[in-house]
Amino acid sequence: MRPPLITFEGIDGSGKTTQMGRLSERLKALGRPFMTTREPGATDIGRQIRQILLDPKNRAMRPDVELLLYMADRIQHLEEQIRPALEKGQLVLCDRYHDATLAYQGGGRGLDLGWLKPLEAKLVKPLRTYFIRIDPEESRSRLDRRNRDQGMDNCRLEEEDLAFFRAVDRGYQQLALAEPKRFCIIDGLGELEAIECLIWNDLEPRLEAL
Repeated sequence: MRPPLITFEGIDGSGKTTQMGRLSERLKALGRPFMTTREPGATDIGRQIRQILLDPKNRAMRPDVELLLYMADRIQHLEEQIRPALEKGQLVLCDRYHDATLAYQGGGRGLDLGWLKPLEAKLVKPLRTYFIRIDPEESRSRLDRRNRDQGMDNCRLEEEDLAFFRAVDRGYQQLALAEPKRFCIIDGLGELEAIECLIWNDLEPRLEAL
């Protein structure tokens, strides 16, 4: 059986990137072949798309154009990196994947995504998705603190208001409720070590069963 795709989802500041890094260290210690990646921006083309998507100067971008750019990044990423890694026997850990589009562009922007079905049929489906959930208010607090500490400005999406992120959060929750066998919902306010152990205890037996 081919190794699986494992994805990490959540609104900005949830800690998903940190937890993916911690899982990577565990897999490295075990000598298990794996690859870490992210969306958007994992490929050369994707990095150019990411710059367009996140640039605050592009506030006039239409929601449907935003959606198409994310899908373009995903298809390039899938064919250039994810599929080849899986075919070589590598487990793939991805920081955001298609659920992010469903939550952000479907939930946050309120777009009808029904026309994406033919494209979705071509995607690799994750074995497990770790949805690290925090309240939008906590997300804003964490982003403001991070940007202040690192001397960074908000990117285009980070400039959205709380209503947008509340809609994204609802979108993620609806996705998780619709696929409880794939999603693992985690309280992002927990201790980092506790969250790390929870993810590992959930994932390890699944990997052993492959």
